[in-house]
Amino acid sequence: MLDLLRDLLYPSRCPGCDRLRRSAGPPALCGACRGLLAVCGAGCVHCALPGAGPLCGRCERHPPPFGDARAGFRYEEGGMLARLLSRWKYAGDPEAGGALVDLFSRNPIFLDLCYDVVVPVPLHPSKLARRGFNQSALLARALARDQPRSGRFAPGALVRRRRQPDQAGSSRRLRTRNVRGAFTASPRVAGLRVLLVDDVLTSGATTRACAVALARAGAVGLGLAVLARTPIEQRGS
Repeated sequence: MLDLLRDLLYPSRCPGCDRLRRSAGPPALCGACRGLLAVCGAGCVHCALPGAGPLCGRCERHPPPFGDARAGFRYEEGGMLARLLSRWKYAGDPEAGGALVDLFSRNPIFLDLCYDVVVPVPLHPSKLARRGFNQSALLARALARDQPRSGRFAPGALVRRRRQPDQAGSSRRLRTRNVRGAFTASPRVAGLRVLLVDDVLTSGATTRACAVALARAGAVGLGLAVLARTPIEQRGS
């Protein structure tokens, strides 16, 4: 009765199109909006670049730190996922965020992940204070909850000790230089299989810098899970 009353007073709406949804529960996209999302599909096993599987040219030339990299969706500028992500990260929209977390944590592409700990890409403390949340941490926590074999949530295993400038529009070389030495990992990850989680992957500069810090702390068997992957590796973080 309480659920019925709640649905009557506060009807559930799709965060993508704002239409009323038939089912109540946590924020989730309607079927039509889900249909607008581009599934990443098969890609490079080391960087999840769409259509480049099983191994892209860059990973073949420069072996990456990740033994397994997976992405739930393809990131498209102006697309449904990009709009929801922008509303979540820059406007603090909890409905958009809730829908994205649900899409990520319950994605079947992550069903057979098996790690010891799930570690989010951290924000610098000043940026975390300004935004109020770390979207990668919320994604990682949900994945650890909904996919128990993926590992236990370990938000303090990685720290961003240096603030970097906005990476948007920067070249790969500049992105790499901006994040070099920006992260430090806890010695508690020594000997553990670590799954790193981020929201969007493109050039991979940030995730590689995180991997370097984790490897130096003794982590083994590094994996990567991201909500979305851009189809062009020169763009993004």
